[in-house]
Amino acid sequence: MGECDTVVYPYAKVVRTAHSSVVTLCGHVPPGDSSIVYLNQDYYLLRSDGRIGTFDRSAETKGDGLREVRRSFSRLKSLINANYDSPSQVRFLTLTYAENMTDNSRIVDDWRQFIKRVRKIWAPSRYIYVKEQQGRGAWHLHVILFFDGEAPYMDNAEVAACWGQGFVNVKGFPDDINNLGNYLCAYLTDDEKASKKGARLCNYPKHVRLYNCSRNVRRPDEYALGWSGFLDEFGACEPMSAYDRVVTLEDGSVRTFRYLLYIHDV
Repeated sequence: MGECDTVVYPYAKVVRTAHSSVVTLCGHVPPGDSSIVYLNQDYYLLRSDGRIGTFDRSAETKGDGLREVRRSFSRLKSLINANYDSPSQVRFLTLTYAENMTDNSRIVDDWRQFIKRVRKIWAPSRYIYVKEQQGRGAWHLHVILFFDGEAPYMDNAEVAACWGQGFVNVKGFPDDINNLGNYLCAYLTDDEKASKKGARLCNYPKHVRLYNCSRNVRRPDEYALGWSGFLDEFGACEPMSAYDRVVTLEDGSVRTFRYLLYIHDV
């Protein structure tokens, strides 16, 4: 199991799908549900006592809070991995606007019209879409469509006709990709032209939800384990990746976390 068996962490939080498990080892009881409930772009509900709070608007982009953006992408990876059995059941679409479309509020209506047409022709089972804003302010969408069986061929011209707003690119995947969530999130965050990892994280503005999904999207299993339970479930497995993070809280206390990624044979 590598170095993690030299330090005993009392608690572990597991986010598990059929394809992968993300394990967070820590010295405190991991939280269950999120401590806040998103209400709208201005307000959130604090679960502990029911108080209403306001989001900090001091940052210009979510890139100024990269930790939160990375957390969102971590959740997105597991959400993607929970929604397919084989990569061949997935199609990845990029939808752009011919114009310099900078109005975020317009996206919802454009998306509803698009997915309504797509469902009539190709009948995807579930979807996730991610909004990204370029430096000049123009929006475009990255769409992940999940099918219950082999994904159909989707011609670029036909999809573009359904979109009706600009350029479209459709991508499929071979079955040998063993972690589609990581693969797609790397594509969404890395600047391939500049060979810089995570360079596109700053393209996600503040107070805009990073991704949206259909109501029937499958959620990963999330649960907590003690150290012995962690060893029983993962002790014989070799993680694909592992790293440590030390976090200093507002009260000055320090917490150490170990993050482990396991890939499962399906």
